[in-house]
Amino acid sequence: MEQVKAKVLLGKTVTAVGQSCPRATTDIKENIKNRNWTIDNFNYGPLNPDRPDPGFWEKKADMWNTDVQTVMSARCGNCAAFDESDIILDCILEGINEDKAADPHAVIEQADLGYCQLFKFKCAGSRTCDAWLHGGPIRDD
Repeated sequence: MEQVKAKVLLGKTVTAVGQSCPRATTDIKENIKNRNWTIDNFNYGPLNPDRPDPGFWEKKADMWNTDVQTVMSARCGNCAAFDESDIILDCILEGINEDKAADPHAVIEQADLGYCQLFKFKCAGSRTCDAWLHGGPIRDD
């Protein structure tokens, strides 16, 4: 199926999901472009979710008018736009292992990867962004 272009916030053009894999799941340059745009425009982060980053979380808490502990519960892994459906995970597997250099299942598991349907990039479940939506993730079950 032909991939269709879609316009989203601030005029950013991204590839819509169709029957084929979203481009960013198999094209690392596209993925990084979309991820970096989301960092710049919607504060995707923190860089390393395993390390404390009080400044990052305090800014999020101020934005949401809440406390740091509450805002830290809103992660990509529980966002309604975080896609962990079988078809998307298969696409991510394909993109990771195109050179047969890594165990793609291990990469997905260790990074808790899914696909952000809002901003069209492979997303780490332990991060967050300003556009977080309650009710996720997207799964087949």
